[in-house]
Amino acid sequence: MSVDRQKFAREAGACLGGGKPAGELVDCVAAHFPDVEVYRENDDLVIKGGQRFLIVRRIGEGRFHVTENVSVPSTNVVDAGGGRERTLEQLVDEISVLAQ
Repeated sequence: MSVDRQKFAREAGACLGGGKPAGELVDCVAAHFPDVEVYRENDDLVIKGGQRFLIVRRIGEGRFHVTENVSVPSTNVVDAGGGRERTLEQLVDEISVLAQ
């Protein structure tokens, strides 16, 4: 299934309006990527594709900390302020790659 990344990015931006946390993206990600498991853990977004997990935490307007875990989801890295910093567009790309 081919995903329209621009459409997903627009809808994701709308879901995050008003400074909402990354966890608000659950329904948006699930609608565009039906083959991945997605859920909210507190304010964070957890996405499982195969045996890999992306943990996403919003750190500011259009900015996210993203970590990739294998086999077991863990927020430890983002809890400590770590992870790769990503823009919304970069996050869309990472989710798209995980969903393949």
